[in-house]
Amino acid sequence: MQKSEIAKNMKNKLILFTADFPFGTGETFLETEINYLAEGFDEVLIISQNNSGQQTRVIPANCEVRRINLSLTKIQKLQALFNFFDPLFWKERSIIKSLYKRTITKGIISTMLISLFKGKRVRNYVKKLLTGEKNDVKLFLYSYWCDDVALGLALAQDECPKVKTLCRIHRWDVYFEESTISYLPFRKTITQNIGKIFSISQDGIDYAKAVWKTGLDDKFELSRLGVNNSINPANIERNYLLLVSCSNIIPVKRVYLIAEALKGITESAIKWIHFGDGPERMQIETIISNLPSNIRVELMGRRDNKEIYTYYNEIRPHLFINVSSSEGVPVSIMEAMSFGIPVIATNVGGNSEIVNCENGYLLKADIKPMELAETIKSFIDLSSTLQEMKQVASFETWKMMYNADDNFSQFVKTIQDL
Repeated sequence: MQKSEIAKNMKNKLILFTADFPFGTGETFLETEINYLAEGFDEVLIISQNNSGQQTRVIPANCEVRRINLSLTKIQKLQALFNFFDPLFWKERSIIKSLYKRTITKGIISTMLISLFKGKRVRNYVKKLLTGEKNDVKLFLYSYWCDDVALGLALAQDECPKVKTLCRIHRWDVYFEESTISYLPFRKTITQNIGKIFSISQDGIDYAKAVWKTGLDDKFELSRLGVNNSINPANIERNYLLLVSCSNIIPVKRVYLIAEALKGITESAIKWIHFGDGPERMQIETIISNLPSNIRVELMGRRDNKEIYTYYNEIRPHLFINVSSSEGVPVSIMEAMSFGIPVIATNVGGNSEIVNCENGYLLKADIKPMELAETIKSFIDLSSTLQEMKQVASFETWKMMYNADDNFSQFVKTIQDL
């Protein structure tokens, strides 16, 4: 058989490593992407680090699910100390001192040793996984995060050159400041060995180039996430402003700022609906209990994406608010824009790539409650024509930049061409 015929008859198989999906409630953004991956590859093997939860998401028929346990026992943590003798450890130590100009702390050393131990476990897992694969299968290894799994794929790539490897970068796996020790391990090793690193934002690429200092700028490529929506935006007449927000109620999301801002609005009727839950809910409820009578609030708790879409379609909010202290590019903003909802967001991470003065309001990162209140009031004071212009601009932003069909179809094609 000719080489061209062999290539034509080869099957494409994607092995996708996740933290949670399709178990639990995390990585909701993969619920859309998985359909495009399944369509673009003959087989998709999903390997999740979730080892206890029930499968909560429906996946396409050509997808198989397995689990990998990367949690370490006390003995394994002690075994990780032997990586102190690995040349990769000393290479990384040199990078931290010479390139990052950082002092080597116990926290950094511990992170390096554990990360390298887990990375080697993933590498060995991959090598064992590939043992039974036939020669007529073209393999792609994809880590959804740039974490210890991505390190493992990078190490496997070094030993299995015929396999194609890639990972995505989002937020906590890009920005050193998101780590409690202001450091993310083995970024140069990952960048050197892995085939391609896809960032969900241009800001992520710019940061990685500037801070990771790998000198391998061609390894990074922009690949935005996206959401689907075939519903055109339409207004609903009402005599109050309807605000909506959607996030976990955790410190980084700063949901309390929305509640505090509403204290400063006493002349306009407002209803605020929040989707999501978390440990700071009681704090929010306390603030809500002291809001003026013109403000109504509904804390909806956790809802799946389909239910949130139904709400957006039925209630047609006037404004979506995201005041996080750190972000990649929030899928929740993409979802809101797909319904033509103007967005108020803080200028962190890649938010400036999706929110602007035409489709909403981009606020400084350290926004104060009264400043947020003034922004909400400024939208209320707009004429209906100007409000509608923001709605149209919001919808067009989604349509042009964050349409899942365009973005994920192109992403699959780019992977296939690696």
